[in-house]
Amino acid sequence: MHRSARGFTLVEMVVAAIVLVIGGVAAMLAIGTCTRAIGDSESYSRAAMLAEMRLADIEADPSTLTTGEQQGDFGADYPGYAWVQTVDRTDLSDVVQVTITVSWPMGIRQGKATFVTLLRVTSGT
Repeated sequence: MHRSARGFTLVEMVVAAIVLVIGGVAAMLAIGTCTRAIGDSESYSRAAMLAEMRLADIEADPSTLTTGEQQGDFGADYPGYAWVQTVDRTDLSDVVQVTITVSWPMGIRQGKATFVTLLRVTSGT
């Protein structure tokens, strides 16, 4: 009576283990990339909100608006976030272009987002 051998060979088991390891590593890399992307997205959203806050401060007190460049930070509430504001004249006498660049540390690199808008001013700047 001849019995046929059933089961997996050693080569099949090694190949299956290698495929499983490669799949596991790829999944872990994908999870890490997604986590980093979520953190970056949150930082950019915060930068947009801070730029809006800075612009609201300017609109609330337009006397602080001067042509040229100014810079500052957002205080202890948003550590690491800083702003640079540039105000340029336009062809229209009562309109200026305001550029607000928000920067923050992102690990070993620096995050930066720039927002540009036009503002109507009633007094000369």
